[in-house]
Amino acid sequence: MAKKNTNKSKVYFSDKYVCRFISEEWLTSKDTSARKYGKIYGVNYHVIEKIQQENGYNIPLSTLSTICFNHGIKLSDFFKLVEKKYGEFLNDSYEYK
Repeated sequence: MAKKNTNKSKVYFSDKYVCRFISEEWLTSKDTSARKYGKIYGVNYHVIEKIQQENGYNIPLSTLSTICFNHGIKLSDFFKLVEKKYGEFLNDSYEYK
């Protein structure tokens, strides 16, 4: 029986680049706190902090939908922007970090 790797977690490329897009494109002000961004985008500030992590996190579709709604963009348009910026890196794969 194979041993599970308990020290590392899976980082899915799709989650990583969705979070990276939000961080790089929408959470750009150094003067705005995670709490304020949370209020702007209708999510808890802990979600903002997770999004800003180097590898992002496994962001639920409902959370992404809320963020996009409060940013004034449809989910389909959001995914087009992510694909345009990071298309070469997006796949169903993951890595252990």
